[in-house]
Amino acid sequence: MIRAVAACVLAATLSMAACGGDSGGDSGAGGTTIRLQISGEPEEIAVYRALVGAYEKSHPGSRVRLDAVAKKADHLARLTTSFAAGSPPDVFLVNYREYAQFVARRALSPVGPGLASHGVRTADYYPQPIEAFTYRGVLQCMPQNISSLVVYYNLDLLRRADVPVPKASWTWDDFARTAKTLTRAGGHGVGIEPSLVRAAPFVWGAGGEVVDDTGAPTRLTLDTPQARRALDFLLSLAPAMPGEKEVAAQDLETRFTTGKLAMLLSSRRETPAFREVPGLDFDVAPLPTGAEPAGILHSDGYCVAAKSRRREAAARFIAFAVGHQGQTLTALGGRTVPSLVSVAKSGAFLDSSRPPRSSQVFLDGIPSIRRTPVHPRWPEVEDVVAAELTRVLHDGAPLDQALTRIDERTRPLLADGG
Repeated sequence: MIRAVAACVLAATLSMAACGGDSGGDSGAGGTTIRLQISGEPEEIAVYRALVGAYEKSHPGSRVRLDAVAKKADHLARLTTSFAAGSPPDVFLVNYREYAQFVARRALSPVGPGLASHGVRTADYYPQPIEAFTYRGVLQCMPQNISSLVVYYNLDLLRRADVPVPKASWTWDDFARTAKTLTRAGGHGVGIEPSLVRAAPFVWGAGGEVVDDTGAPTRLTLDTPQARRALDFLLSLAPAMPGEKEVAAQDLETRFTTGKLAMLLSSRRETPAFREVPGLDFDVAPLPTGAEPAGILHSDGYCVAAKSRRREAAARFIAFAVGHQGQTLTALGGRTVPSLVSVAKSGAFLDSSRPPRSSQVFLDGIPSIRRTPVHPRWPEVEDVVAAELTRVLHDGAPLDQALTRIDERTRPLLADGG
């Protein structure tokens, strides 16, 4: 009964939001219009339209103009341009790995004090994302989620290949064997983008570190024996992964939804789109375990622009979005692993009647979640690593040379703390 009611609430909110959730212009009597900028696929955007619609309904006269940008790179570029022009959105949503650049420009108004006045207690939320969005001792943005990296798998492809469903205790060897078996059965066994956020949990799982000091990094430490072991393992999976030309023709997510890819490493953000694919029977498994369990934090936070003249209205919206009703809506839409503990452990998130049935996997991995540094130049560091790992994976460049170039190119970036 609870699930049925929740589904009806979400459907009604989606319908209502489609009519008015993207409204702009002057606010009604006693209300205020704020601008909210986000990025995501259409299925993700629909969830936020529902959230905006629910907020406007519960706060008569208040309006939120939703500016949706499809690609994250365009989202960040538009933010940078709007700040430079002096007309940023009042509220915007970014990953914890990306907000420090705005703090360095003094472009943010810390959300902590404003949210406290609206009854938001950080003690009610998982500490990992709260800590990640706390910079120089101040809570800069309010996290809405605490996703982690998981393995999505296509149940139909596993059945056809007579491969058992991954167990919570599976190892790197189990993972590699499964990927290779699924590849021999047709298509490709696994998709892993060559990036630092995908490699990091394997480095930690091997007992290594990504940087010399997470709080004040001066260099990457991908050249240690433990980190090299993890990178060598990931590179050994290349025969089971799509090649560069194949990925260029069709991205990993599309290959997964069309049955050409059996397993995909990603966060919770894929769930809304995957749910919309007719006939796609999918579930999730935890990352395989190496020397020790390890996961990587994926968390987005609501930030308020320092130049906003509507900070009180912005705080009111964020308090709703990260509160029980707001987080219940985004959980029902499949987009988030709620940062609010009570909602994360509720049926709104753990409903096994909709895929992925094993959503508990996201919560079980929270104790072993770690994060990368919060640093103004960190997005550029990730770009360097991605470019070099791509050359190794797809062009056959020697790993030793790539690691040397990574070190030479990222040290100056990390030395510039903004």
